[in-house]
Amino acid sequence: MFSFFDRRYIYVLGSTRHAFRYKIGIAKNVDSRRQGIRSDLGGEVYEVFKVKVFFARRIESFFHFVYRPLHAKMKGSGKTEWFWMFFPASPCALLIVFWALQWTLIPVVLACALYVFRHGIHF
Repeated sequence: MFSFFDRRYIYVLGSTRHAFRYKIGIAKNVDSRRQGIRSDLGGEVYEVFKVKVFFARRIESFFHFVYRPLHAKMKGSGKTEWFWMFFPASPCALLIVFWALQWTLIPVVLACALYVFRHGIHF
């Protein structure tokens, strides 16, 4: 049941060898993912931001769609998830909005569903 909600981290990573390119991806363990990317690219890979969200795959796909015009060609694992950015403030801000909406909307939807279930309201 919980896999339906796909609760994982969405992260933004940077690399010291590739200036102004940032990776937007998902992982259960960001540190191990960062180490894997570091072994592919060389140099240091650093975490800019991460947040644990529900529906991670869908949110990641949304980010990749939005930032597609900024796609940066890279090699190695996750090569299609790198984007040109001077500083990745916009994806970080969007992730905060998604996180906040989830913790606001999910309880409201559940409370409404419980109310409808208990009171037998039909549409």
